[in-house]
Amino acid sequence: MEFEVLGPLAVSRSGVPVDLGPPKARALLAVLLGRPGRAVAGGVLTEALWGDEPPKSAAKNIQTYVHQLRRRLGDPGRIVHQNSGYLLRVGRDESDVTRFDDLVAAARAVHAGGEPVRASELFRDALALWRGEAYYGMVDIPIVAAEAARLAEVRLSVLAQRVDVDIRLGRHTELVGELTALAGEHPLREWIWAQLMLALYRCGRRADALKAYLRARDVLVEETGLEPGRELRDLHEAILVGAPFLDLPEPEAAGARTAGPPEPGSRGTAVPRMLPGDIGDFTGHEAELAGIDAVLRSDREPDRPAPVVAVSGEGGIGKTTVAVHAAHRLRKANPGGQLFAVLDGARSTAADPHEVLGRFLRALGMPDAAVPGNEDERAAAYRSLLADRRVLVVLDDVRDERQIERLLPGSGTCAVIVTSRRRLGGLAGAHRIDLGGLPEADGDTLLRRIVGSGRLAADPTELKRLLELCAGLPLALRIVGSQLVTRPHWKVADLVARLADARHRLDGLRHRDLGVRASFRLSYRALDPPARRLFRLLGLLDTPDFAVWTAAALLDGTPRTAQDLLDELVDVRLLSVTATSAARGVRYGFHDLVRIYARERAEAEEPEDARRAALVRAFGAVLALTEIVHRADEGGDHTIIRGDAPRWRPDLVAGTLPEVASPLAWLHVERLSLLAAVRQTAELRLDELCWEPALGGNQLYQVMCYFDDWRETHRCALAATEAAGNRRGRRRGGGRV
Repeated sequence: MEFEVLGPLAVSRSGVPVDLGPPKARALLAVLLGRPGRAVAGGVLTEALWGDEPPKSAAKNIQTYVHQLRRRLGDPGRIVHQNSGYLLRVGRDESDVTRFDDLVAAARAVHAGGEPVRASELFRDALALWRGEAYYGMVDIPIVAAEAARLAEVRLSVLAQRVDVDIRLGRHTELVGELTALAGEHPLREWIWAQLMLALYRCGRRADALKAYLRARDVLVEETGLEPGRELRDLHEAILVGAPFLDLPEPEAAGARTAGPPEPGSRGTAVPRMLPGDIGDFTGHEAELAGIDAVLRSDREPDRPAPVVAVSGEGGIGKTTVAVHAAHRLRKANPGGQLFAVLDGARSTAADPHEVLGRFLRALGMPDAAVPGNEDERAAAYRSLLADRRVLVVLDDVRDERQIERLLPGSGTCAVIVTSRRRLGGLAGAHRIDLGGLPEADGDTLLRRIVGSGRLAADPTELKRLLELCAGLPLALRIVGSQLVTRPHWKVADLVARLADARHRLDGLRHRDLGVRASFRLSYRALDPPARRLFRLLGLLDTPDFAVWTAAALLDGTPRTAQDLLDELVDVRLLSVTATSAARGVRYGFHDLVRIYARERAEAEEPEDARRAALVRAFGAVLALTEIVHRADEGGDHTIIRGDAPRWRPDLVAGTLPEVASPLAWLHVERLSLLAAVRQTAELRLDELCWEPALGGNQLYQVMCYFDDWRETHRCALAATEAAGNRRGRRRGGGRV
């Protein structure tokens, strides 16, 4: 039996194609082939086949597809039920993926043994197994798409190795055409441009090599808004001056050894260079970088734990950019190499540590055939290879501590940078960095580096407004910068006009595969349903920040339940703690762009009557607070002017208030929330819930001399009561100040 996925999915028996049946059965087999020999949970299969809307009969349907596949494959033992899932048994010689891996391992082994010509042949044999894109036509299934993307990256990595061997063998003339085509297919891969420039230079085509660099720069700037990385820039400068190291070394041209053999008893001695390219226009975060340097440049001893820096922050805040930039600064301090993996912790298809360990072992020089199949053995081999070596490990987008416990080195000579949307409190001894947005000055600098100072200098007022709309989020700044670069006819004012309406701002903050909304969506989907609902409802409020009782009122639940859900939202960085003190208690708030996303989700997922009811409860809690303050300060109910507005659970609101010297301090803490509530109730034509809180704030406004607030709340109350024909409210709460 032969299973082929390096192209369209195909199965054959003794050379005869096997009909795999209906599309769902093919999709099921594709998912199982992505994890051969390992059980795939039923829930994963259900999500792969039907997405978010599986039929009630999903489990039964999967059983039917498995039965059909067993019959069509002619072997009932091929697919077995195991651990509430299904496992596909595939022999090593039956899969084109494992044949590819074995050929690559053999190529690397003979190359390490000093046979570059044979290595090139084996690399070519491996790449010849590809019949097109992996899983062609099936990448609409997310888990299959993830595996296809992984294989595509592996293919390009092997291709890079083969090209490197060939160029060292002096085959630059025949490589020019291939590299030119590759640059067209993968214009953002800087290594392709670098090899093309080198091949052209060695062909005596120095001018063409320089033109290739200019084409590469144009593409990178147009597509990403970024300048080429340091290595490509350095190569360009070397070609300009005709640096001697660019010439083909004679021993390698003659086919001499290109790498020493492994040390006795060693199963891997390669120096991995897995870091993505550095960011040419990196801006800001100097304090954070200094903190990373201080921790990871310090003396490191084998018998101590490896130093770990954990960088956390909300989606789009620039965690990966900071980690990669810091890692490049630390390259010389880690001569043993750099390992890098994206763990996709915010996605449902998070990276499997078992697979990451395999990639790391291969990068460290272990032949594929020697990589253990058992995860415990892989972890042990990984720690052994890193022992006493100064290697930097960068683990990006980590879901939780458990996902990376086997990926942490056992030797203190290594160093680790971890990024996550969550605060990884379980990483013992880690130095933690909470990444915030860029200050306006740094945001201005970043935009000027992307777009150019001349174009932005024309209208400083509009530029300042654009920076405010991006709210310091680096992802948003990169998107607007890229939009201005790729649309030279746009003025800054044009972009500001497109982003001015908050209801459509996230639509405007999207450029090709970059999107602010998509980044927030990953964090949102990782939440449990109750936390999602609270997130949505909080987005309906206009208040700048809020206390736990506000969340409880929106949910119509207890403060304890609300507190747990707020903590979950803070943990995934969809909310932030804006204040915590004895006088103010704990208060929470949104990043401006996250608030817009929360309101989008509320309007899309919450019925209108449910949204309105939640807001009525929240405003009713504000009204309850004003009465609690008035009663505590005046000593009774006789002076409270009441209307018909509903109060929400005064007992629960009172039970969450911090201890203060004067009850009026409770209202002072909520001053801006009170103002926002009066404005919003006026807009929603909730006249009774508008005039009563406006009147309830009078004592605060008089004592603290907040005359502007007094005037604004009464203006809103007057407008709301007049529009509703509410004579009582106009007479009692809407009088002029």
